[in-house]
Amino acid sequence: MQKNIVLLYSAVVLLYMLLLMRVYSLSFSSDLTQAATTQSTYTVQVTTTRGAIYDCSGQRLTETESKQVASISPSVEAMTVLAENITGPQRSAVLEQMRKGKPFLCQLGQRQLYGEGITAFSVYDRYGSHPIAPHILGYLDYENKGVAGIEAAFDEELSSAGEQVLVRYGVDIQQQPLQAVEPVVTGSSEPVQAGVMLTLDKDIQQLTQVIASQMLDIGAVVVMDVQNGDLKAVVSQPEFSPTAVAESLDDENAPFLNRAFSAYNVGSTFKLAVAAAALEQGIPPSTTIDCVGGIEVAGRMVYCHNRAGHRETDMEKAIEQSCNPYFISLGQKTGAESILTMAANMGFGRASQLAEGMVSSAGNLPEIQEVSSPLGLANLSFGQGELLATPVQIAAMVSSIANGGYSVSPRLVLGWTEDGTAVETPPQAQQRIMSGQTAAMLRKFMIQVVEEGSGTNAKPSQGGAGGKTASAQTGTYDQQGEEIVHAWFAGFFPVEEPRYAVVVLAEGMESGGSYGAPVFRRITDQILLLEQERKGE
Repeated sequence: MQKNIVLLYSAVVLLYMLLLMRVYSLSFSSDLTQAATTQSTYTVQVTTTRGAIYDCSGQRLTETESKQVASISPSVEAMTVLAENITGPQRSAVLEQMRKGKPFLCQLGQRQLYGEGITAFSVYDRYGSHPIAPHILGYLDYENKGVAGIEAAFDEELSSAGEQVLVRYGVDIQQQPLQAVEPVVTGSSEPVQAGVMLTLDKDIQQLTQVIASQMLDIGAVVVMDVQNGDLKAVVSQPEFSPTAVAESLDDENAPFLNRAFSAYNVGSTFKLAVAAAALEQGIPPSTTIDCVGGIEVAGRMVYCHNRAGHRETDMEKAIEQSCNPYFISLGQKTGAESILTMAANMGFGRASQLAEGMVSSAGNLPEIQEVSSPLGLANLSFGQGELLATPVQIAAMVSSIANGGYSVSPRLVLGWTEDGTAVETPPQAQQRIMSGQTAAMLRKFMIQVVEEGSGTNAKPSQGGAGGKTASAQTGTYDQQGEEIVHAWFAGFFPVEEPRYAVVVLAEGMESGGSYGAPVFRRITDQILLLEQERKGE
């Protein structure tokens, strides 16, 4: 009997020990720990931050405007505060959320509310109410991933630099917040400092956007530093809103197309490249023709825009008045090979990789066999035919003339910065593509265009400028049977020590002098005022 009692006692002790071991094992199970944590907390996601995008001087292009949001834990005090400060449909929605009894996120706009159960944050809009350079920055999808532009090119880096901002509440089994337990906030809603730095100048970009929106229906504007090819402003019209992408999807004017990076017929702006090739060949600028309003090429009459003719015309007058017969004659003297070589050195026919996935079109620089016929060479000589180029390429051509004869490579990205301070960038290699004398001669001719020629509407209020007008035929026709013509103005300023090239494209507007030149003037005047303000003048 005593032996049986001992055995029974031992069995009970063994079972108790096994039970203790099982409880101990379960208490350290990661699965159960996770389940317990999930059941005892409720998480509200406030926002997800992202790496910044800066201009060339460290000014932010993103996160420039903030709004107030609050994570609300339902309580009598929180309900009272919200009911007193929120009106209209939002008030009804907020009170409905309160009745559900679970924590929720509330948009406050610019209101700052405080009270028990209200955890407030300043949350920064990625693009703000007036987005800067949307065609360059791009936009995000619903998962906060970059879809286009710099957002897509640097998506991994920009995403990694940011974090989620969360508020965790202690809750009971019915997911009701425990008022005695303070919520735990993880992450910061303040703007991230690390990010990518661009060549854009925020102030120049903004003023260019405003002017383009007022003066261009469809087109583009590029502002370039003539010394190094840095893009200071890139504008494409019409724009789209990166915060309301769906609204632009069906727009027949294709607002998502970056026209500054797209190829177009360039017309008479190309006469600058032809003149450069001729001068480098030793053809004197005093070479003249008698422009009678047209010139016969291979049995076909090619007309000047001035059907009455410019009469005796030298190179200066031909550029000043944009005389087609003169340049057809000049092209025959210069030869297709020299013209194509000069154009290639200026950047025609070559795409520009501006960032990962961001490429400015190569356009089309015809092959030598395509322009070997008299008519093919004639078309090339005044910028018609198969020749296509982007506003960026035209800006690079103007820059090479303005900087004394050196090629430039268009650049958009300076590099990554940890705190928004300047990024050290190696100087870009430059190649002399024309003599300083040739460049000086072309600048003189372009100044005459603005002072007395077809581009007088481009003359700035101070500082002077040089430029070239163009009305580029496209070979396509509208519904009324009229040929679509694009208006261009491409120029540099100021006259003394030029700093910027500005190229204006107005789709379907025919006259560069009437539609492109006034935009150029407005932009140059505003940039000069900006520079004076920066100098404190």
